[in-house]
Amino acid sequence: MKNKMILLCIWFLGVYCLKELDLLSFDMNDVTDFISRHAEYAMLLFLALWVIRLLFFIPGMTLMFLGGICFDPMTSILLSMAGLFISETLVYLFSRKCASEKTIQVLEDKHPDLKELLETYNYKFLALGMICPVAPTDVICFLSAAIGLRYSAYMLTVLISNIPIVLLSSFVVINFSESVTGIVLVSVSLILITILTVKIWNNLKQKQSA
Repeated sequence: MKNKMILLCIWFLGVYCLKELDLLSFDMNDVTDFISRHAEYAMLLFLALWVIRLLFFIPGMTLMFLGGICFDPMTSILLSMAGLFISETLVYLFSRKCASEKTIQVLEDKHPDLKELLETYNYKFLALGMICPVAPTDVICFLSAAIGLRYSAYMLTVLISNIPIVLLSSFVVINFSESVTGIVLVSVSLILITILTVKIWNNLKQKQSA
């Protein structure tokens, strides 16, 4: 928790510095104008952020909402799915080719239940981890590769499981300036998804330990 708070403070400080130096604008008109003038570069930058996020532990959901803000809904959905494909492929390849036993052991010590649950429930638990907004998705993907899940089924599970969140992130932006009710409904949906998936997660852990 302490490390997460430090990282969050660093991000806020970085955003503040960029804003003070006039390198970052919170005016949506400025953002949309820039993207409309440099659409191809903006898309490439967005996809690059999906790779960079792995180095700075940025949750994928953050970029999904960023895509919903910066692009039209269909473009946002396609770019988010492409970003997911790229980043989680890199996680899979790193786990299979580069990760040491020590690295895997560190993750097991930090998340003691994940590997056992993945070994027991395989792609079902991978899908649950992708759907749950508070789950450590990249760690789950890393361990999924470590226990030998096939890449084709792994990637299909990752993409299909993230469709609801990708759609919700686009829906939030569509309704942001039009309907407070829409924002409330999406927020409630995210909360309900979190509660439901955490409950299923806890049930699986209880069965695992029984």
